[in-house]
Amino acid sequence: MTEAPHLNPLPSRKGRDGPKQKSLLRPQAFGAAPYPHYGSKVVVLLWILAVAVRLVLINQPYVDYWSWRQSDVAAIARNFFEYGFRFGYPQIDWAGGAGGYVGTEFPILPFFAAIFYKFAGIHEWIGRSQSVIFFAISLPFFFLLVRYTWLVLLVHEPSAGCRCHVAAIWATFFYAFAPLNIFAGRSFMPDVPSLSLGIIGLYFFLRWVRDRKMAPFYLAAIAISLSILIKITSIVIAAPILYLLVAAVYDRRGNKERRFPKPPGRSRDRPSLNFGAHRAPLQLPRIQVQSM
Repeated sequence: MTEAPHLNPLPSRKGRDGPKQKSLLRPQAFGAAPYPHYGSKVVVLLWILAVAVRLVLINQPYVDYWSWRQSDVAAIARNFFEYGFRFGYPQIDWAGGAGGYVGTEFPILPFFAAIFYKFAGIHEWIGRSQSVIFFAISLPFFFLLVRYTWLVLLVHEPSAGCRCHVAAIWATFFYAFAPLNIFAGRSFMPDVPSLSLGIIGLYFFLRWVRDRKMAPFYLAAIAISLSILIKITSIVIAAPILYLLVAAVYDRRGNKERRFPKPPGRSRDRPSLNFGAHRAPLQLPRIQVQSM
């Protein structure tokens, strides 16, 4: 009796048809390697420094770049405060003798600013602080999102935990201290709040795809919906969401086929696509054939 190999491009599982291959979207891969102990301290330090930089001259009037955009949002907030908290009727100041009602994004930022005006008065730091707060909340989620993404890419590396942690720290550093992000992160505009909500929503969506629990799905739906409502250009987040959905579908199909393999001798069947199959060595299951 001799053995002839049969090529199978799908990674196999231990027990039924070879060693077990970890899914790239499941929590087993997320905890595949230990993380360095200093990572959390570095992220906290970056968070403190990034927030401190954005608090410099936080009470500056809206005379810097993009002053027209900040002045529009500030005018809407002041009109909410002075003429009533009618959420669906935002008003600007440059409409002449007209009422000044304007079609704009979801006015949640000027509405919240108007609420704080009732307690602290009309100050520029109230509007600017909203962007700082949203940025501060999103920074840890950005770190976790990058760390998990790199762990997926390096899942078969022996030092995956350490390398993905270092990559996430560097990515967080550049995200926190990019000059454009610093400037926009202290401006009374919807750009950074929308971006922050998009990052938070994308992280929870990845958690839902990975863990199949509904709580992260609801959080992702709320965060992403608010992100798009605040700034319509954030709809570009649909691209990574679509990728995660396609990856999850193919990952589930691959797991199903490994659990329930097709009977041998069906050469017409095509192997299904499976993300991550190119990262695993080809399994060569042995088939007994009769010798001549």
